[in-house]
Amino acid sequence: MELTCHKCGFNANYLEFPYLCMNGCPACGESDLRRCPQCGAECVFSRAESLENEQGQMKELSMRLARIPKTRDPTLLAEAKAIIVQLREMNIRWNIKELHCFLNVRQKELFF
Repeated sequence: MELTCHKCGFNANYLEFPYLCMNGCPACGESDLRRCPQCGAECVFSRAESLENEQGQMKELSMRLARIPKTRDPTLLAEAKAIIVQLREMNIRWNIKELHCFLNVRQKELFF
């Protein structure tokens, strides 16, 4: 899940932004208050909003992966591997059985 600093525009995984205030505290509600590692600004990270974005991103990545043909082209295989890794990391949060099965099938088709 990505976070963009509202002050400097730095964009990275939200884990790169250190906590200032933990999720669920009275001041932040369901959001985390984090510090931008680049400029030091305080940034609010909403998990619910990020998960909505992530759902669309998972769909897009799955469609890209489905379109990659069986090949020996190292560029396409590297792209497929990167997509599979990214989708597996996302699915740790979502635990979608069908996505897990799809990734296993595509991995066998492309790499074995």
